[in-house]
Amino acid sequence: MTSPTPSQSPSPALGWLLAVPALLGTLITLVLPTGQTIWLSFQSGGVLRKVSYAGTANYAELLGDAHVWRALWFTLSLTLMPLLVALVVAPLLALALDRAGTWPRRAGRIALSLAIVTFSPVGVAAAWLRGLMPNASGPAALAEGLVEPATAPGTLRLIVAAATFGVVCALAMIAFLPALRGGRPVPAMFAVGALVALATVAAGLQTFSLGLALTRGGPERSTETLAGLQYDFAFRVADFGRGAAVAALTGVILGVLGIVATVIAVAARLRITLTPRAAPVPQPGSFAGPLPASGPFP
Repeated sequence: MTSPTPSQSPSPALGWLLAVPALLGTLITLVLPTGQTIWLSFQSGGVLRKVSYAGTANYAELLGDAHVWRALWFTLSLTLMPLLVALVVAPLLALALDRAGTWPRRAGRIALSLAIVTFSPVGVAAAWLRGLMPNASGPAALAEGLVEPATAPGTLRLIVAAATFGVVCALAMIAFLPALRGGRPVPAMFAVGALVALATVAAGLQTFSLGLALTRGGPERSTETLAGLQYDFAFRVADFGRGAAVAALTGVILGVLGIVATVIAVAARLRITLTPRAAPVPQPGSFAGPLPASGPFP
């Protein structure tokens, strides 16, 4: 009789080797572009002018520009109605889905997946642009408000809320559903709600496609967003320094939101635990195991 071979723990070197592709991807897609953006933010000029070191002049100019502050507040206002969806509608639907049973939950997962994978901001914007036609009718006619400076901001807020309802609700429900199955669902729901709120604001601060396709920041810069302002500086005016400065300031705000989210997750001790599926309880009179061994049948 031989003793079983003791299991050996994997080498740490193997773990680092497998992590190399992820580390390279992070370096190429996140670290290097961030460093380049910060460096560009301290320069002036661009394609049409000689590039020179400007120090903090770009930041001083942006922080003293009323248009930048107006773009910031308008961008934040675009997140108000998605926040209501994420913090009110999504938890209620998650609770209903959690109590509905196996088949409704499966159907709900399919619907959530479809809401996420079919979301296309440009496609949604193209559909709303039909409302600007002379013979437009129905909900699409709401887009007529995008023409006037007084009504364009409110109209764009409604369109953003309607366009993102499905994806915001789906992502928030995916976050809330595991919290309902933990040992302390109420504290977990509050912690997850705080994280969902921070994520919604972070995503809203980067709103770009819908605004660019529908209004291009107009009329009269009434619907200008931070991302749109960054695009205008960097690509329309060819002033890479100011465009990078807007991106860096946006990154600072996003970084603060990320730190707050990390603190909340650590303080609440949030974690994801995979629980084994419970074995079915055998009913009286049902077959619950293998038949005992017996001789040949007569």
